[in-house]
Amino acid sequence: MKKLILALILCLAIAPVAYGQLLDDMKAKAKDKATTMAKDTATAIVDDSAITAEIKASIFAEDSLKDSKISVSTKKGVVTLKGTAKTKEAKDAAAGIATAAQGVKSVNNRITLEKPAKPVKKKAVKK
Repeated sequence: MKKLILALILCLAIAPVAYGQLLDDMKAKAKDKATTMAKDTATAIVDDSAITAEIKASIFAEDSLKDSKISVSTKKGVVTLKGTAKTKEAKDAAAGIATAAQGVKSVNNRITLEKPAKPVKKKAVKK
């Protein structure tokens, strides 16, 4: 009986130590995962900013797009183009520039074509 009681006391004495070690291991793993996720998020933000900057510079340098009003945003490698272009060719050129940029996963082209100005009708002058 004494041996059983001693065994139980020993188990009760060791249990908190084992539990504490298990808890410490779980905390360390959670911290490592959080650190990795934070680094990955920071890298994605930097990459997205670099992609956006590269596309904006290329659009600005393209003669056929100089008069266009195009905004560029990037999230997780997905580029969204918004704004207006004068021609379908200009719209397609902007999409081509975005697609060719390094790190781009896909392009969401929301550029619309500018509507041509309506001609002003001259009123007939009565004599």
